[in-house]
Amino acid sequence: GPGLSRVSLPQPFTERAYYPPAAGGAGAGAGPAAFPAFQFRGRHEGPDWRRLSAVDVGRVSREGDVAALQEHLEHVTFCSAERERCPHCQGPADPLLLKLLRLAQLCTEYLLHSQEYLSAQLGSLEEALRAAQAQRDQLGKEVAQRSQEIKGLKEECRRRKKMISTQQMMLEARASYHQCQFCEKAFMNYSFLQSHMQRRHPLEESQIEQKRKAKTDKLQDEIDKLKEQLQLTKSQLEAEQQANMVRFSKNLVDQRAKEESNLSYCCVNKKA
Repeated sequence: GPGLSRVSLPQPFTERAYYPPAAGGAGAGAGPAAFPAFQFRGRHEGPDWRRLSAVDVGRVSREGDVAALQEHLEHVTFCSAERERCPHCQGPADPLLLKLLRLAQLCTEYLLHSQEYLSAQLGSLEEALRAAQAQRDQLGKEVAQRSQEIKGLKEECRRRKKMISTQQMMLEARASYHQCQFCEKAFMNYSFLQSHMQRRHPLEESQIEQKRKAKTDKLQDEIDKLKEQLQLTKSQLEAEQQANMVRFSKNLVDQRAKEESNLSYCCVNKKA
């Protein structure tokens, strides 16, 4: 097309023309892939007229039978007809026809070399493309991983901002709050702390509950023992008090009896 001349093509291509590198020249191996320098092959084998006579050129042209062309491509391109003579008069072939055939052979050989060169370049570029795609896929995975890390960091940042805001609010209000003993979270209400413990620290909450129950049971046992000791002491005090009352009553009776005895004795002495 018109824009083809503006495309930068790798050597040995220039615009729409292909110039094969000369043997031993500086252009050998130019391009993405190293490629041998081009030179025309010699032609020594004569045409196989019997094989060529079996080809229906009209049918090949009408049907586009590329397979038939491919079958005869090597032989037609590299055979030599310069020594061929007319089967009727044994005269040499027309030089212009020989020149035409020779030019057609050289053009075909040139196109075959161009095809091989382009195929080699295409293979090299496809390999480079696969490497670039693999690198792109790897970079895509790294970008996805970094995106996840950034997402996690943003979430952590929001969480810490919320925590700092809550702590600042608590400090400004000078309100008492309930701190979770297993993480940095704090709550204004004890019921919120309990809900948090059940939701985030169920195992720790269970362990705390077990320790609390064990401590409560121990305290209850100590209270029961103290109650028993108190009851025993009370019983002992009541028994001692009862014994003291009995002794006091007995002493009082003895004292009265003694006083009455002394009084009777005094009265008898007065009468005497």
